[in-house]
Amino acid sequence: MQPRFHRLPSLLVSVTILLAVSPARAQDDTTPKRLRSPATIRGLVGGESHDSYVIRARKGQTMTVRISWRREDDNKADFTVSESASFFGAEQVGFGTLSADSRRWTGRIPKSRDYYIYVVAHPTAHYTLRVSLK
Repeated sequence: MQPRFHRLPSLLVSVTILLAVSPARAQDDTTPKRLRSPATIRGLVGGESHDSYVIRARKGQTMTVRISWRREDDNKADFTVSESASFFGAEQVGFGTLSADSRRWTGRIPKSRDYYIYVVAHPTAHYTLRVSLK
């Protein structure tokens, strides 16, 4: 005789998975710090963490974002300018130009709204982020 296994309802399984994943994601996603132009921010970031910033820009303005960091071994800092309020859904905006060395981005704002800037580094970096709107 084969043993009979009871299946958990798929809803219960889904809820269990969401509860297991959501707290970790919530801890990794930080509340963005509101910026005013011009802004210069110094920070330390690395590993699995990121720093989040948000700035309100009006249609027609030109936004410039620059990053520099203290060189230590082979470390690297990077940033993304996004329309997404969530780091996990953040994609680089579809307008603007990134410099060849990926340290400077400039774009003409197509729509008045909040724009999010996410800073990451590998493995870690003391960085300076400069953001301006004109």
